Amino acid sequence: MQKVSKVSIVCVAIFIACGISYGENATPTLVPTGFVALREGQVVKGENESSITTQATWDHVWIQEMDVGLNVLAKFNNLPLTGNLGMELKVCNDNVVYSSDLGQSRRLNFYPYLSRADLIYTMGDKENPCLAIDAGYFPFKYNSEVRNLGEYLFRSGTYPQYLITNFDFPMTRLLGLHVSGSLGRCVNWDVLATTNTEWTAIGDLNLSGLLSWKPSPLFEFGLGASWCSILSVNWDNTTPINEGNVYVFDSMRYYYTFAGQKVMARFTLDLQQLFPGNDLFGKQDLKLYSEAAILGLVNYPVSFDGYTRYDTLWQRIPVMAGLNVPTFKLLDFLSVEVEWFGNPYPNNLNTIMFDNQPVALSSYGNEKDSLYLNNHGDDWKWSVYGKKTFADHFNVIFQAARDHMRWYRLDYTKEDGKEALRKNNEWYYTFKLGYTF
Repeated sequence: MQKVSKVSIVCVAIFIACGISYGENATPTLVPTGFVALREGQVVKGENESSITTQATWDHVWIQEMDVGLNVLAKFNNLPLTGNLGMELKVCNDNVVYSSDLGQSRRLNFYPYLSRADLIYTMGDKENPCLAIDAGYFPFKYNSEVRNLGEYLFRSGTYPQYLITNFDFPMTRLLGLHVSGSLGRCVNWDVLATTNTEWTAIGDLNLSGLLSWKPSPLFEFGLGASWCSILSVNWDNTTPINEGNVYVFDSMRYYYTFAGQKVMARFTLDLQQLFPGNDLFGKQDLKLYSEAAILGLVNYPVSFDGYTRYDTLWQRIPVMAGLNVPTFKLLDFLSVEVEWFGNPYPNNLNTIMFDNQPVALSSYGNEKDSLYLNNHGDDWKWSVYGKKTFADHFNVIFQAARDHMRWYRLDYTKEDGKEALRKNNEWYYTFKLGYTF
């Protein structure tokens, strides 16, 4: 679940002010869309939180979530502009169950948040514009086939390396400027200048670029790169000077940094194109896709305390592959995905949530321990995701997975940033009933 900074709220004011500035001739036509959904599931086997040691239950934990969202699309008459303003509300109890909290672990968490607030300028064909400029706070997804794992360029960290997944939301929300366009019919490009809104190096500028090439309906290839904190607004936050953040090179002391570079490559094969005129398959059946990324191009020596190492490139490369299994129109699609990420540390957010340090292990929960070194029990992940739509508006979604799920708490100071599924026998399943309009 995304946590939005105060800067995001400014997008609402920009949205309104831009519409007013055009006067009466730009009175917008408003088109509301939205959804309601209910999710139920169970963590069959999971890991305990760092702060919980006794009298806790993290296996066979029933979880539930209710969601409601509303987005208003504004079409400005006689102008090549559209705008979006959206809000969502989540109510969930994806928590470890423990008895000493007097029932608070089963209390529903109500969480309203801004889902988007942006203005979009388009040039040329609205369906395939030669240029589009999106400014504000907006969702972004570059790999249309991914259902759970992947989308590494914006759902990951450089130093330290971490991966994020959210059920039925295989994308991210970004704050900034997105410029995109097409070169002919088979090449599309994106350039994004965005700012950090969560946890560390708040306000730093990130610059990203993506390119996709689809020479035929059979094959698509994509590349991307991101320069994180290419411009720092506070270098003391981007590169903290702290004893826990030290490495030594040529007898000199240096400090790890949150700034870094990522690169990504992906491809999609639509194998259904090999069977032209076959009416047995659904539209999404037999799509094979894969994605890989390097999270941090620069190697650094082992830390002075010996608990952090960024000296092996292969340990910073996640790789995923997926296949839409044929269901012969019984489902919209059935996606099976696997992932390998050979990082030797737990998939950890605690160092950026509590320590503001770009190191692998945190002081939270006494993590700086040899038990967390050379940890490869979580290298492999998998996911099975299916969806069926009825009458254009009703949908049923199910997922069984061993992904990067984390236990959730509304009070993040009590939240464990390590993922809940760290061993091969740990997994969950969930179902979601939804209505969209």
